[in-house]
Amino acid sequence: NPYYDSSKPHHRPEGFVNSDGTVVSKPMSDLLRWYRERFGKSLPPPPGEFMANYDAFPVRPFKASPLESPSQIRASWLSHASVLLETQGLNVLTDPHFCERAFPVQWAGPARKVKSPANVADLPHIDVVVISHNHYDHMDEGTLLDLAKKSPKTLFLVPLGVEKTFQSWGIQNVQAMDWWDKKTIQATEFTFVPAYHWSARTLLDRNTTLWGGWAVKHPRLNFFFSGDTGYSQDFKEIGKRLGPFDFSAIAVGAYEPRWFMKAQHINPDEAVQIHQEVRSKKSIGVHWGTFELTDEPLDQPIGDLAKARKKFGLPDSEFELLEHGQTIILKN
Repeated sequence: NPYYDSSKPHHRPEGFVNSDGTVVSKPMSDLLRWYRERFGKSLPPPPGEFMANYDAFPVRPFKASPLESPSQIRASWLSHASVLLETQGLNVLTDPHFCERAFPVQWAGPARKVKSPANVADLPHIDVVVISHNHYDHMDEGTLLDLAKKSPKTLFLVPLGVEKTFQSWGIQNVQAMDWWDKKTIQATEFTFVPAYHWSARTLLDRNTTLWGGWAVKHPRLNFFFSGDTGYSQDFKEIGKRLGPFDFSAIAVGAYEPRWFMKAQHINPDEAVQIHQEVRSKKSIGVHWGTFELTDEPLDQPIGDLAKARKKFGLPDSEFELLEHGQTIILKN
């Protein structure tokens, strides 16, 4: 591990671990058990009980437009884990993925069940792209190359080790960050924060690059992006150090079966818990409704998030799901 720092508990000579020293690593027997339990079943049902079919998922085609006032701040969910945060003079994009598949090649692997509401050409100028980790549904080569080609000035903030992949693609305006590292851009402070997950793009590079989430502190808005994560004590620490947050994008999908997914993907119940622990005033669910990755129906977060809000006593507007491509105004 060229980044190894013995003073940091999540560093190991061979790579990285979670903040509590654990590694998310399921044995082959667990993987085979999951496949065996799925065999012969139509899992996940397409798409489930809340949407009649995939065409019923609302999609709002996204096109760049000027902010309505210099003080306005708005956010758009561009499907899966892609969120666009627009402010006067600084636009930020999380884990952009607009291609057809989340896979090394575009003729195999998980395909979109809901059409992307945007392409790179539809976006405004992007000042900063933040990447949570190197899994294919969060770090899409085609989308990222298109972004870099459209604007060579776009800065890509990535976890330790991921910059090497970007550089191999010819993207040079990239900066790698460790947990709790900070970078200030146009009076906005970006902090890379822990998550409970893992990394890999091949069979040979597991956990050799870091993973995490992002805190973006703009002078008028404090934003949190969870990335992919299982539940951990990290969120209480994030809330204590960097909260409260005005707005958060928290993963709510790809969580069944729990015995297999719990260590790497939170469910809506845990997402609401994280919303409270990071002290978020308003959150949206991301990482759902796009790719069939696990056993729950693609629309299951609609019902499960409603139950979680009720359990924790949250009003519907405090943690909601947006339509694909939907834009909300956070500050006027």
